[in-house]
Amino acid sequence: MHVFHLSPKGNDKWSGCFARPARNHRDGPWATLAGARDHLRALRTAGKVTGPVTVLVQDGRYALTETVAFNQHDSHTHFTAAPRAQPVFDGGELLTGWKVGERNGRTEWTLDLPEVAADRWYFRSLFVNGRRAPRARLPKFAPEGKAVHNVFHIGAIKHPDKTGLFDGHDSFQPKPGDVQNWASLPDADFVLLHYWVEERLPRPQFNPRTGWLRFARRSAFNLYEASSAAYGNRALARYYIDNLFEALTEPGEWYLNRETGRLYYLPRPGETPANTAIYAPRVQTFVRASGQFFNDTIEALDPNATPLLRGFALSGLTFRHGDWFSPLTSNQQFHPDYSQELPLGGSLQAAHATPGAVIIRAARDCVVRDCTVEHVGLYGIEFSEGCRDCTAVGNHLHDLGAGGIRGGGTDFDGHLDGRTGHLTITDNIIHHIGRIFHQGVGVFLGHAFDCLVAHNHIHHACYTGISTGWTWGFRETPSRNNVIEHNLIHDIGAGILSDMGGIYTLGVQPGTIVRGNHLHHIWSHDYGGWGIYLDEGTSHLIVEHNLVHDTKDAPFNIHYARENVVRHNIFARGQNALASVSRVEPGHFSATFVHNILLGPSNRLYYGGYKGDVSQGALEANANCLWSPGGTLPPSGHPKTHPGKAPFQISLTRWRRAGHDQTSLIADPKITEGRKTWRLAKNSPALKLGFKPWDWSKCGPRPKAQRS
Repeated sequence: MHVFHLSPKGNDKWSGCFARPARNHRDGPWATLAGARDHLRALRTAGKVTGPVTVLVQDGRYALTETVAFNQHDSHTHFTAAPRAQPVFDGGELLTGWKVGERNGRTEWTLDLPEVAADRWYFRSLFVNGRRAPRARLPKFAPEGKAVHNVFHIGAIKHPDKTGLFDGHDSFQPKPGDVQNWASLPDADFVLLHYWVEERLPRPQFNPRTGWLRFARRSAFNLYEASSAAYGNRALARYYIDNLFEALTEPGEWYLNRETGRLYYLPRPGETPANTAIYAPRVQTFVRASGQFFNDTIEALDPNATPLLRGFALSGLTFRHGDWFSPLTSNQQFHPDYSQELPLGGSLQAAHATPGAVIIRAARDCVVRDCTVEHVGLYGIEFSEGCRDCTAVGNHLHDLGAGGIRGGGTDFDGHLDGRTGHLTITDNIIHHIGRIFHQGVGVFLGHAFDCLVAHNHIHHACYTGISTGWTWGFRETPSRNNVIEHNLIHDIGAGILSDMGGIYTLGVQPGTIVRGNHLHHIWSHDYGGWGIYLDEGTSHLIVEHNLVHDTKDAPFNIHYARENVVRHNIFARGQNALASVSRVEPGHFSATFVHNILLGPSNRLYYGGYKGDVSQGALEANANCLWSPGGTLPPSGHPKTHPGKAPFQISLTRWRRAGHDQTSLIADPKITEGRKTWRLAKNSPALKLGFKPWDWSKCGPRPKAQRS
């Protein structure tokens, strides 16, 4: 094993063979990631280095001004923090030279940036004393706490009769007084919050005579809040206005005038230019490490011999201060309407168009271990097309614009080399995500197979905790044999978006297991806020030994699915229901639902949705322990807005007469609730029914010595 060194005190003209500079300053460590890469390529080409290489990264700050790209020639290279070192690769520039003035009775700092005025630099993020500062916005929305309610509501839309999901538009009328013809309005973004997405509509044009707005992008979805089919909600979407100079009114806010290059910041109490570190990002993605697919270049390559990146590793490093951008997306994959020429305002789900701050692609046996990714604008880590046997373990990912870790490759229509699988994503701490792209997911697997997602701690997200699958309906997909177990997921949703859950699955996924996870406090805006959510076409899953409680809607929900097994779970205190099926399909059961504990209080025991009768073929339910404080179970039933003749309330007698829960018991399961786990008494009636207990205290990250 060859060992080289990297240090902020180094020089890219040196050999890299020593950890510290020589006394004569003629040799010592390298100084930059790019310099280390180039030296190693030259040494390998010359035959002076063969086999694996470790680059020990010494303590200190390493400034990054552009993405560092690695390829197949950098295989078997490990960039590892030196013992006791905490190296930081910083994509931000420390801003100094502030002028102190006053605006509307408040202290204001300004800084002129000639590069911005010359259109050579523009940033959408600012980080002040280790935290993300909000751009000036109206109202004062923030993705947490009471500030999630600070929104406007659309006043009117054209063609209100067009209610198809993909009936998006590039214009709407705000309510009177909400929008003015401000001077800075053309550089603002209108951020829609509806359904399960945020959509960012840029470059607004306001007509003061008509009161209508028009944008440079269109929404993917119609401008309603959510689907009316199940809940009868025909409210128009919420929105806030981001990057508006006239809204620069509160301490901690900032605004960058891209025409003049002047940056404005309103300091918080106690902040002075001397005690305040303000960083503006220069990069969006820090590292892009990729092999080469046959269609990446015009060079003649064998399509059956993709040059792969192998054995590349990042360990113990911190990546800090990254920016974001609005990816160009199209909905033609889902709704091929070629008459719509404008790009979309956002991703169609899970911020799927947003890349990672650290990207691995076309790779084998690559690792991101014990790294920190913080204060960035995109996903944290991405394993994209063609990744196999890659690992993300023990990382701390927080204050992210989108989600934590994403992985996925091509579907069955794509090239075989683009398939992604055998990912190991374990023992990561992921929190305070979705700060920009609110639909970002803690761990998002698209088309992926044979993956392990285990022992992660995910909290304070605006959307789903873990998501797997990327095909709507019952078509065969590459997604299969994924194991999601021992994860701790809580404080998800924050009431920002709808149609979301703690663990979300999509499409046919034979062999996939959701096991031994602890999920709680999941809250949507309108509908949803489920614990474990089997969405469109989910099939052939086993859902077992999960503890799910304190959710806005049911702790367990199926949209439509087939032939799943749900057993030995505790589903407790769902506000709307304890288990639900939104669409009942004739000819098959959505799930076999046995040996579970359903524990109230709740408004419903079982709940139907917008199609079919939940008591007629949705669940094959039996041998469950049913209980609500006081002993009186809530009824089962359907929404009052149900379009068919399904009953609004279904008594337990009627439920059993339909063939369900005939061997189930109405009995106190005798549970003792703890902070980390819930335990059943030895004489619990649930045990007599066949319920198999579980120890949820092992959910979440393990000590390093216990990682398998």
